[in-house]
Amino acid sequence: MARSPFEKALAWVVRRPLTVLVVIALITALFAWKLPHLRIETSIYDLVIKNLPETHQYERFKDNFESDEIIRIVIRSKNVFDPATFSVIENLSDEASRIKGVRRVIGLPDIRRTVSKTENWNLRQFADFLSPVDLFQRNLISKDQRSTILTLVLDKQASSKNVLDEVAKLISRVPGNLTVYQTGLPLVSDALSEYTALDFKRLPPVTLIVIALILFLLFRNVACLVLPLMTVILTQIWTFGFMAWLGIPLSMMTMIVPIFLIAVGTAYCLHICSEYIKCAKDVSSAREAAYNSFRLLTFPTVLAVVTTIIGVGSLFINRITAIREFALFSCFGMLSLLFIMLTAFPAAMTLFPLPSRERKPSRAGLAGLDRFFQMLLGKIIAINIRRQRITFFLLIVLILFCVAGIFRIRVETNPVEYFKRDVPVSRHFHDIYRDLSGSFPMNVLLSGSGEDFFEDLENIREIARLQKYLETLPGVDKTISFVDYLKLVNYTLNRYEPKYYSLPEETFELRILINNYKGLLGEDMLLRFMKPDFSLTNILMLTHISSSRDFLETKKKILREVKANFPETLKCEVTGLGVAISASSEILTSGQVKSLSITLALIFMVMILLFLSGKVGLVAIAVNLFPIVVSFGLMGWLNVHLSVVTSLIASIAIGLAVDDTIHYLFRYNNEFRKDPDKDRALTNTILSVGRPMIFTTLTISCGFSILLFSHFAPTSLFGLMMIITMFAALVGDIIILPALMLHVELVTAWDLLKWIPTMSGMPPGVAHEIRQPLNAIKLGNDFLKMMLRKGQPISDQQLHNVVHEIDRQVDRASGIITRLIEIGQG
Repeated sequence: MARSPFEKALAWVVRRPLTVLVVIALITALFAWKLPHLRIETSIYDLVIKNLPETHQYERFKDNFESDEIIRIVIRSKNVFDPATFSVIENLSDEASRIKGVRRVIGLPDIRRTVSKTENWNLRQFADFLSPVDLFQRNLISKDQRSTILTLVLDKQASSKNVLDEVAKLISRVPGNLTVYQTGLPLVSDALSEYTALDFKRLPPVTLIVIALILFLLFRNVACLVLPLMTVILTQIWTFGFMAWLGIPLSMMTMIVPIFLIAVGTAYCLHICSEYIKCAKDVSSAREAAYNSFRLLTFPTVLAVVTTIIGVGSLFINRITAIREFALFSCFGMLSLLFIMLTAFPAAMTLFPLPSRERKPSRAGLAGLDRFFQMLLGKIIAINIRRQRITFFLLIVLILFCVAGIFRIRVETNPVEYFKRDVPVSRHFHDIYRDLSGSFPMNVLLSGSGEDFFEDLENIREIARLQKYLETLPGVDKTISFVDYLKLVNYTLNRYEPKYYSLPEETFELRILINNYKGLLGEDMLLRFMKPDFSLTNILMLTHISSSRDFLETKKKILREVKANFPETLKCEVTGLGVAISASSEILTSGQVKSLSITLALIFMVMILLFLSGKVGLVAIAVNLFPIVVSFGLMGWLNVHLSVVTSLIASIAIGLAVDDTIHYLFRYNNEFRKDPDKDRALTNTILSVGRPMIFTTLTISCGFSILLFSHFAPTSLFGLMMIITMFAALVGDIIILPALMLHVELVTAWDLLKWIPTMSGMPPGVAHEIRQPLNAIKLGNDFLKMMLRKGQPISDQQLHNVVHEIDRQVDRASGIITRLIEIGQG
């Protein structure tokens, strides 16, 4: 019999293993050469969609008011105004101001030096000067005077990483009787990078060790241990070498890629190793065993990889860059894995000796495990054949329960909650606002009808009135604006009389204060809160809000208040990094729906092409939706939020779950062709593929379980939910799918191709009856090709008519062939 092109290529691979392995080694060296240049760089800005209106608004704010990057150094003591303590604070402020990238340090020492130009006060008198000034309370000093803050304002081009490192060195030299730490958004970004690096160095090696142990326990064979590990390690080198070639750094999202590739790659290799052990019993050489194994499994393996790529690739439509990078490198990794599995794996397999054919006495534990799986598969078969009604009733109850849970899911991107509570960045975020102000800023921008709008006293009073409202909002600890600094200037010019910490009564007095503003505070303090032409001003809100829902709700409240109770001439915008992240997180839901819809549609088409039946396509979709419903339902009931990380679950899971569906359908088709009794075909199919399906589920779950030990809470939750999803997928493939297939006829496209050459020997009427639908399918296919070749547009109605007719004729051809099989004419 003539070999297909693939079989010829496979034969060439197993005949020339050393040549193949040398080529693979050279490609690997090319990718490995760039690995030292791979950077680990992730940031809170990775959570922002760049082309959203809220993001553009935030960028405009930064253009108008310089950088909003601030680092806050918190100092806690028994008394801030103790001379020894204040001396330490002064030294810390002076040294921080000399750090490259720090534009200004705002703190008590800076204020004292400004006051000392005219007054020679001791620390007690300085404390009395501060007490009436509301601007400083909870901003620079706590009410009990035991805590203070140094605010480091960074230049636009500053390297926040370098500044944080230098500040850390300063803090390390502070006496032990003081509690000192740094906090702020740059620290959140730095912690994301630090813990990503730790996870990347720790989790993939642990995953490899776990996978190696599983392979050893399952096969007790050197080839079946070494070859899967070789395959996934080479895949890692190719994938991260590709990342380095593109110059894209490793981030918190792409850190999941190695775990994903190890778990999934090992599961595919497990199917190959199982087939290799079987084939080795009937052949005389490793070359024959390798050839036979891959000849049988390549087609379903390619399909499995394709469906996984479809699932993961659908994430490309997501607008968050970090998710798109995950999709890119996961898809490249899957293609690399497939290429290595089809070349290096069979080539290297020929170099290992065949497994011993002598049956070794089973250990008691292994024999007991074998009996357990035989009993489990027997129970599954009995459930599918005899307990369908009660099984479907229970599954419907579970599905309804989970559907109700889906409506409880909330979209949430909370960067601080990415860290577990015991991590310093999380502890400090929650510590600072106990007696000071939080470190997550929001900005309210007010604009008027033209230049000099905010040189009018009435308009300045509107800023103060809005500030009073803002400070009543939940999560808002402090507001700071141009008004507060005007009050400070008035207070200073009037010899620090407490009654003058207020706005002036007349417009000419306001102009005097504005003229003195720059001289006393510096031009940069003016430009942080007011545009030079006085047409736009910024109210800084220091908050301990980190929840995306709370950010958006706060924004809505502010906009409603301004619209309802402030003059129409006053225009308001609410912006900030937190608002941009929150708006981006809202896109997750629509992106999730689009990704899932594309995945389901493409998989449906693949199933129709493979099995020539819309019914089989619908069955496959129903089976693979089941784990998604279970997973998202449990997320709703367990209050697990849909975040940037957990939004990956559906697309990854459905791509993986359909792999076992394909293996089951192909095996069931083979068994049904041997024996048209559906119950026996089901029984033989589950006995054949049930154990590998269980093993692959366990393997993938063990791989993803390593993510439970990530430093990031969403990554840990992602690992947990993937385990739940994979086991739900297993239930779908060994309980729901077999039961549904008892009611659906199954004939593959491969079967039709095999039937066509045999038609010449059939009775004319039978051959004509079969050729009729096949010719109709061919005509529809030729029509679509012609239209595409000519570049002519195809209307929705034309496409619908052709697809509908093809589907109808496919069902007709499937029915004819199935009837012929059943009556024995095949």
